[in-house]
Amino acid sequence: MDAEIQVVSPDLLPDLTGLDGTDAGVEIEVLRQGEPWVDASIAGLQFYDYGLVDELTGEPLIPAAGDRLSLVREPENPHDADAVEVWWRNGIRLGHLPRRVAAEIAGQLDAGVALRAYVAHGGDGEAWSARALLVGPAAEAFHGRYIRHVVDAAFWRWEEGERSRVIREDRPSRERAQAFAREQARRRETRLLQAVNTLARAPFEIEPPPVGAAREVYAIQAVLGCSRSTAFKIARGAGVEPRLHYRGWYCDAATVEFTPELVEAMQAWAAAPRTRLTRQSLR
Repeated sequence: MDAEIQVVSPDLLPDLTGLDGTDAGVEIEVLRQGEPWVDASIAGLQFYDYGLVDELTGEPLIPAAGDRLSLVREPENPHDADAVEVWWRNGIRLGHLPRRVAAEIAGQLDAGVALRAYVAHGGDGEAWSARALLVGPAAEAFHGRYIRHVVDAAFWRWEEGERSRVIREDRPSRERAQAFAREQARRRETRLLQAVNTLARAPFEIEPPPVGAAREVYAIQAVLGCSRSTAFKIARGAGVEPRLHYRGWYCDAATVEFTPELVEAMQAWAAAPRTRLTRQSLR
């Protein structure tokens, strides 16, 4: 919708509060029957008579909601050939319709299409604070866009509500699916532990490097399939201290000499059952 157009009611009617008994009161019934309308700002209030002090009453010239307004075309306006002035009490010029509103209304007025105007809000004396309620066939284009806006907004709210409902109704199903997935994962973990522990209890043959060979500690890891710390423990348990090789301050290698005792220790480790794995040890 245009920036100058204000949606004033969610039920497709303008705000009719307090209009009964005013000039605009005659429009209440036709508005309820679907007469096109638009609620628009009154532009240029600060440049005309709006808010000035009445010389007779001493009161500021601020119209009351529901007062009748007059719309006067000003085709010779040097700034906007579509200009539409807004007058109150026939002799008090309040301002004019916003340019984008006038661009659609002017042609309708020139063609004699009916459009009645009333004060929707008298404002507070400041610029852009007063608003006009325009009623009649000339407002049909704006009114049509407003209807589409309301319908689109209502449909969007309905879609949001449906999405929320589906999420609420689907929550138990998702929770059951998540519980099923957790149970499946637990069963897979159980089967994996059983397989690993079965293999861990079975001795296996190894092919260590020949006695007298010097190899990186990784050779023990590769033969036994153990961790580096376990390889160090096996070597030291066999009386072989790994020789650390430094590059500056950084140790980038550790070598061992494969003695008969080290080979025997490796064979014993391969023949012995390893520590049994549990779920706790995996975490």
